Amino acid sequence: MSNVQYAPFKARLVMGSIFDINTKDHQGAPLTDEAKHHWFMGFAVPKGPVWDAVYATMFNAAASDPACTAALAQQPGFNWKIEDCDAPADPSKLGSASRPAGHMLIKFTRYNAMGQPPVVDGRGMPLTSAQVKRGDWFYVAASTKFNGAKTVNTNAGMYQNLDGLMFAESGEEIQGEGGFNAASAFAGIQGGMAPQAAAPVGGQLMGQPVAPVTPQASAPIATPPPVATPVTPVKVYVHTDPAITKEQYQAHDAAWTEDLLVSQGKGRWEEQTPVVAPVAAPAAPSAPSAPGVTPAHDFLNQPGVVPQ
Repeated sequence: MSNVQYAPFKARLVMGSIFDINTKDHQGAPLTDEAKHHWFMGFAVPKGPVWDAVYATMFNAAASDPACTAALAQQPGFNWKIEDCDAPADPSKLGSASRPAGHMLIKFTRYNAMGQPPVVDGRGMPLTSAQVKRGDWFYVAASTKFNGAKTVNTNAGMYQNLDGLMFAESGEEIQGEGGFNAASAFAGIQGGMAPQAAAPVGGQLMGQPVAPVTPQASAPIATPPPVATPVTPVKVYVHTDPAITKEQYQAHDAAWTEDLLVSQGKGRWEEQTPVVAPVAAPAAPSAPSAPGVTPAHDFLNQPGVVPQ
């Protein structure tokens, strides 16, 4: 059975990210198969008529699917990908920012092959991560479908698929749970500026005498080994749209910047390390000529050599 579309509904982004793709599983292990990289978002829907319409759509989609039945959908443990924020599966999350009271939580997954979920404003203009945040309200375009599993023990439930988002209104920003937000923790408090630490001089602590070093005239001066310049990875745009090239987009309309192309799922950012030429070791100092020996004529005439 094909996906069943929800009527667009207004909900608040309280979990996950529109722009950051997940490359690890729920246990933090890397997902080696790029096809399993995905975007995850959880939206809080107010209880009442809005949520009732969303739930009716998903229940009817399950009950009318030939591979599912109403009896299976009504069994405890059927995985709807939803959660009651007033009675969360993890009781310690009750009252947290990601589970606001009086709401139902619906969780969406969008896989790498589909590209980043489109997000636009009320005029249909694409938005970037600098313009929207977790905690804002959006109109959600999405669909649902039975996952085909036969029993609740094999995770029978519904796919919740996100098609796109339209910004509705700003909301209070929600920081990642478990993270420390200094601005919130110390709101209204004026801190002081810490003094700078005293740097050691010549490898010794401040205040300690530095022993003089007498150079040895006859000893050769050691040349320190060359030090490679640290290489900082750079962010590189990679075009992923197989149908239209980046140049064709920009030739049609200069407004198609790389940021806009990424936000529309036409490309992605990758960190790449520039190739740096190896650092050459300095030439060893020439040995002094023996007394009474005159260097060859062509040696004296080499560029940069001053006869002694």
